[in-house]
Amino acid sequence: MTDKEMLDELLKIIHVCLPETETESVTPETVINRDLGADSMSFVMLMTKIEARFNVRIPDEKWKNLSTVQDVIDAIREAQKGAANA
Repeated sequence: MTDKEMLDELLKIIHVCLPETETESVTPETVINRDLGADSMSFVMLMTKIEARFNVRIPDEKWKNLSTVQDVIDAIREAQKGAANA
């Protein structure tokens, strides 16, 4: 899956979890909490749906380091590599 395809899937999840967000303006540089207005509960919901959609497990301690949409894409890729090597 390309980064563009992954971003498109993330936009669908963002739209479901944060319906007030205008996803057309979301880019890899978008800061999840600041730009999308995600509070801690919204963030947990986002991550849960992301893990389910991409069939990955991102450790809780890694979540606190995820700031931008690109950080999430990178974390998904890393989790996918880890699963492939397991």
